[in-house]
Order: sequence, then structure tokens, then C-alpha cells
Amino acid sequence: MKLIEFEAKQLLRHAGLPVPRGQLVGPGDPVEARGPVAVKAQLTRGGRGKEGLVRLTSAADAPSACEQLLEIMTELGVPPLVLVEEQAEIDQECYLGWRIDDVRQAPVLMFSAVGGVDIEAQGRLSEYAVDPLRPVHVQDLLPMLMDGGLSGRSLGAVARFAAQSYRVFCEHEADLLEINPLAILPSGNVLALDAKMSLDENAAPRHGERRGYLSAGLQTAELSPLERRAAAANVTFVELPGRVAIFSGGAGLGMALVDALADAGPGAANFVDAAGGSSADVFQAMGRIVFERARRPDVDAIIMFFTLSATSLKSAVSGLLEFLDREPPPKPMVAGLLAAGAAEREMTLAQAREAFQSRGIRCVTTIDEAVSEVSKILDSMTVA
Repeated sequence: MKLIEFEAKQLLRHAGLPVPRGQLVGPGDPVEARGPVAVKAQLTRGGRGKEGLVRLTSAADAPSACEQLLEIMTELGVPPLVLVEEQAEIDQECYLGWRIDDVRQAPVLMFSAVGGVDIEAQGRLSEYAVDPLRPVHVQDLLPMLMDGGLSGRSLGAVARFAAQSYRVFCEHEADLLEINPLAILPSGNVLALDAKMSLDENAAPRHGERRGYLSAGLQTAELSPLERRAAAANVTFVELPGRVAIFSGGAGLGMALVDALADAGPGAANFVDAAGGSSADVFQAMGRIVFERARRPDVDAIIMFFTLSATSLKSAVSGLLEFLDREPPPKPMVAGLLAAGAAEREMTLAQAREAFQSRGIRCVTTIDEAVSEVSKILDSMTVA
């Protein structure tokens, strides 16, 4: 779950971390401003500044700025809600964040002595992986922050903020926490001027309080109709602007397919994952949603790819073929199958490939092959 800035800052504030005083404002709410303020649209996605959804204004003009942003949000079809927050005098803007590094299997502190838009793309981030089995202390972070360009009295303030924010990150089982910018004030203290926080969906059963978050309702409201239907079926589905629909199981496999299609050029039309598990009902619901995306004119092909370690390959293939008999692919499709030895106890991978190919569906065993085959399909359409 992605939190709006207001709720991310509430979690920081409750942990004793410094954030500006602010007020959440909806249509018809009175606006209280005693000095220069920032008026920010509350969305669960980023890029507000580029869309003109952040305004710096005086106290006198704050009600008008709020009204304008609320009207724009209504026109965009998103719930109208803005944060009115006091401005601060700033000496320096930094970037500070925590994320989970799947490769290193550890939380990672990210830092740059320069904050601002697109900081991640500028290659100026320093990283420091911490031991997830040990608490993080201020002194652990000082060398990394010094290497990143900090010195003087602000060094301790930033290190304390980093250590305390790590505790917030862990307590709420987040997979991302970004403070950009983290302002260094003339006093040497710090202030979180913005906050982006994403909570691990797999941890939701341990956090019943999340159901009461405004962000939960806002995130649902920002979904497309197809994404909303998928969520109701307990399927994770994200619409993308590419030409190839993806029908696969497993978030890692899905992301690998998205990346491979992006590198190849045509791009993915969606990401999908069986959030509710690997039951037949979940996969059938997932397949129907993917095929509905594929029926649209901007999609030209489908990749169906599954990997099996211990689940019976015969059972999986039988279920998939039964589904395809009931729900024929609406666009040309390439199938991909990869199975460990334990999965081939009743059917070999070669037999599985023959079963798909007998129905006129090309079947491969690697992502590269799948992307190559679907690229040939797209190229033939261009020539025709």
C-alpha cells in the first residue's frame, strides 16, 4: 500500500521525527494558514510537482490555491484532498530513504547531500546495507553520511533522523520510505518536507490498522476499472502502456517479463501476480483479466509464462489447457514453461511443450525465447 504524504508524515510524527505543521483539506473545509504555505495534492502516486499539483503560496492566497488544486483533482477523477503545510527556511536539501534490497537481502539506506526531482536518475545516491538482525545506531551511519558530503552540526541531526526513520520503516513493515527533500535548517536541525512510504502488502494481516488509512481508499479509487476488478478477485494487476499482455505467476517472473519486453521495445501491457495464491480459481480469474486487457486495440500479443518447482507439471498444463479451451486467447500468444525435475514426475517438459504446440501455441522454455517469438509476431504485423 502506498501512503499519501499526510499519512506517511503522521507515522513519522508519532515516532518523534520532525515534520512541518500541516492541515488536511477537502472540498468546503476551512483553510488555516498563518504564513507562507505549501499546498500539495494528496495522491498515492508520485510526480505531483511535474503535474503542477504542488503550489507555494502566501497565507492570504492559500484558500484560493486549495480550491484550484481540488478542482483539478476532481477533473482528473481522483479524490480531491490537499495538504496545507507551513514553509520552512532551508539551508540545504538532502535525499534520504530506506528500501529493501532483494539481492542483498537487507534494508538499505540511500542518501544524497542534494535533494530534488529525479535525484535517483542522477546517479548521486550513496547506499549502505544494514544487518536486518541488528538495531541501527547513529554511529553506524556516520561514515556513510560523511562520505556522502555531510559535515558539521548537521551530520549528527541527519544520522539521528536516519536511525529513527529506520525504526519507523521496520515497525510498519515498509518496503520503501523516502524523504525528499530532507531539509537542513539554519539551526542545523532537520525537517522532513516530503515523505513517500510504501507498506509491504504481504504484512497486511499483521496490521489491521491499515484498513482505517485514508490511503487505502484513495489507492482503490485511483485504480482503473480493470485493476479494481482484479483487486476484488485477489489478483495484483497493473495496467501498462505496452503492446504485449503478460499472463504469468509470481511477482519476480512478472517483473522479469516486464523488463525484458521494455528492453526489446514493444513493452508490457500489464503486470500481474497471483496475490491470492496459486489455486485454480485465482489463476483462472487472473487469466480472464489479462485476456480482457489483451482484447483492447493497443495490445497485439500475449506472453503466458509459468515456472514450476514442485507443483505437478501435468496438473498445471491440464488446468491451463482447459482454461484456454474455455477462454481462447484474443491475440496471438506465446507460451513459456520452465519446470524443475520434481515437477516432471507425471509429464516431461517436452511433452508439455508438445501439448501446447498441438493447439497451435508456440511454447518455449526461457524468457529470452518468449520475447524473441513475440517480437517475430509483432514484426510480421508491421510487414503486413
